[in-house]
Amino acid sequence: MKAMKKNITKTVAYTALLILSVSCNDLELVPEDAASTASWYQTDEQFRQSLNEGYRPVFFPLDSYVGGADGGWDDDTNYRTNLSVIKSGTINSEFDQGADQWSNVYKGITRMLTVLDEIENQNGALNAEQASQYEGEARFLLGVYWTYMITHYGDVPFYENVIDVDQSFEIGRTDKAEILQKIYAYFDFAAQNLPETYANEEYATKGAAYAFKARAALYMSDFATAATAAQACMDLNIYELHPNFGELFLSKTKQSPEIIFKLPRSIDFLQTISYSEVINQIPRNNGGFGSVGPTWDLLASFECVDGLPIDESPLFDPQNPFKNRDPRLLATIVPLGSLEEGDGKTPGDGSRFLNFDFNSYPYATRVLNYNTTEEQVNNDTKSNQNFASFNGLVWKKGIDEDWQDQLADNDILVMRYADVLLMYAEAKIELEEIDATVLTAINTVRDRAYANSTFTNPTVTTTDQAQLRYVVRNERRAEFANESHRYMDLIRWRTAQEIIDGGATYGLAPITANIDPEIVDTQSPLIQNVVEPGLWFWGMTPQLDENGTADFEPLRAAGLCQQLTTTSFPARQYLWPIPADERRLNPNLTQNEGY
Repeated sequence: MKAMKKNITKTVAYTALLILSVSCNDLELVPEDAASTASWYQTDEQFRQSLNEGYRPVFFPLDSYVGGADGGWDDDTNYRTNLSVIKSGTINSEFDQGADQWSNVYKGITRMLTVLDEIENQNGALNAEQASQYEGEARFLLGVYWTYMITHYGDVPFYENVIDVDQSFEIGRTDKAEILQKIYAYFDFAAQNLPETYANEEYATKGAAYAFKARAALYMSDFATAATAAQACMDLNIYELHPNFGELFLSKTKQSPEIIFKLPRSIDFLQTISYSEVINQIPRNNGGFGSVGPTWDLLASFECVDGLPIDESPLFDPQNPFKNRDPRLLATIVPLGSLEEGDGKTPGDGSRFLNFDFNSYPYATRVLNYNTTEEQVNNDTKSNQNFASFNGLVWKKGIDEDWQDQLADNDILVMRYADVLLMYAEAKIELEEIDATVLTAINTVRDRAYANSTFTNPTVTTTDQAQLRYVVRNERRAEFANESHRYMDLIRWRTAQEIIDGGATYGLAPITANIDPEIVDTQSPLIQNVVEPGLWFWGMTPQLDENGTADFEPLRAAGLCQQLTTTSFPARQYLWPIPADERRLNPNLTQNEGY
């Protein structure tokens, strides 16, 4: 029993100054040698440090392993022939990540409830203005945490005061609809008591409270509340889109009027992107593995510059799949081939990325190193390396020169203004309240995408609900690719099973790298079926279904590509299981259906 109590204490009972290994720069955290709770909350600085603990990235779990070797959680990311437990449909109650997130988020909840208790009981340590702001921050963070819990686990144990170990053995699950109303109240209080901006700090703001309330409501299909909250954020008139889409995500962009809430990183504070995330995403020529990258399905999802999908647009060329496409594609995936008229490039050309030409074309056995101005063996083509990108693609979004030194400190953009605009549009579409404000919100995001392009935004003008639903969903996919939003979009739209279950990921037709990196396997299917007939990159245009999912099976059947994985998503996975260890400790915790 002692061991069991020790375990549960780590999850929901209060551990005053537990020090985790992940932190935010610009936030002074509780020192490891801090005093006990009874003597801690005596000064403004001590309250501030305790609140800062709530901003740790560990309490803001991302819905993906962006750079991890698990194959991703959605249809935008793949890792060679590997599958995550989510995309293999094998989640069970021993699901490690589900247990970790449950534990971590409840730790965050307990910490913020403790802060609220101490604010209420403090005796002059804070003035009225400080107390209101700090309470607003704590309630904002609680709103974020509880949103995560109900959207991933459904009904969960809910409490508004710190509970002890004995209570944690007995507490049952509360209906998620009831918790949602508490979440709204947390965000409402935060919006009323937090400032719009800070002079130097980076804490939760009034705009963040409105935006996260909109997200919580949208996730729970409360479209009226989502639209109202998003409108309130927009009405502050303090946010605007960053002028350059691609630059927004680079490590050098630390300040932008588009960023509503972020978790900052800093090399100076030794807070950088994990080694595995960096090494798995950058190309092999740059010292990485190029193993975790975008799917072919994501590449197919971006519109052409005439506003039409690739299977309808006369502008699409399967041998030049990056040409005449939504400019966000060129900022998201490293492009190949000829990108515009008269550029002198062919479908077999690559493009400069970091300090090399990235080129997965099988006959591109050598590439230019811009640092040395000399050509060298190309490790990013499967003619030379068997473990080069299995589908010929690598990520570009957010990746910069500093990634090559494993010192990337891109901030985690948890909420940005483009999301607020698209949440507003989506909510109004679902409410069938389609007016000029809906089209303006969508086209504002699209206009920015084309701002640094030779093309102009093919303005969305339709007011048909079904058409706009497709537009805004595809817009979210193009705008937020590789930002850990796609998984929850598929969950809340209830399309994850339709898209992932029985689906597949595809890659280049087979070819074997020669021991001599200059000799190409000319008898391979990739050369014989694709390259020699002049069909590189795609041998034909894939057709898209009503969800915008591309069908590559005709290419596979024709020998023009190969299937890398078969994906699965049973209906039970719309919610995660209650962790088995928690149910062993607490018999009052029922399990979600199917587990």
